[in-house]
Amino acid sequence: MIVLGVAGPLASGKSTVLKMLEELGAATLRADDVSRELLQPGQPILERVRAAFGEEYFTPEGKLQRKKLAELIFANSEARQRLNQIMHPPMVARLREIADEYRRSDAPPPVVAIEAAILHQMGLDQIVDKVLLVTASQETRIRRLYQRDGISEEEAQKRVKLHDELGLGEVKADYVIATNGKLAETRQQVASLWAQLIELTTAQ
Repeated sequence: MIVLGVAGPLASGKSTVLKMLEELGAATLRADDVSRELLQPGQPILERVRAAFGEEYFTPEGKLQRKKLAELIFANSEARQRLNQIMHPPMVARLREIADEYRRSDAPPPVVAIEAAILHQMGLDQIVDKVLLVTASQETRIRRLYQRDGISEEEAQKRVKLHDELGLGEVKADYVIATNGKLAETRQQVASLWAQLIELTTAQ
């Protein structure tokens, strides 16, 4: 079994590539989903976030206002660092645990693909065997972002620019897939990657 990290900048097409890998037979995980799991009411990590950022980021029912916190950490590097220190170690531990469960199962999948935009910064490189970088031009990413999130083009430009300035899409990778073209072209690249990964699993 190979654990593949799927990384890349904002709106580069990581989720699309992950879905294609799943269709080919990979088990797929998303760091964002694990983050949501760890931030459910009653989870100890949630209380650490509450202590670090205050009640203003929570609803009266005790749920985290993710969008409001995201706006803060996007604009404030100190806050972003503080949140990352709280979230990243337990996220990596949980993803390692899930990957190990797949490995120990009676019929492990040939590939477990983990989508994480900032794979290296999180420390996920400790648990992956190979890294795939998903890329797209800045113009393509801006267009996708404002269409996907319903924000203005100006806001999309600002987010993509900051993301790039922070180097969040800079990834040391074993494989690269560019998603600027048609969906069929991306699918072809994913199929080629899949063949290479399967060859590696049979060689182990």
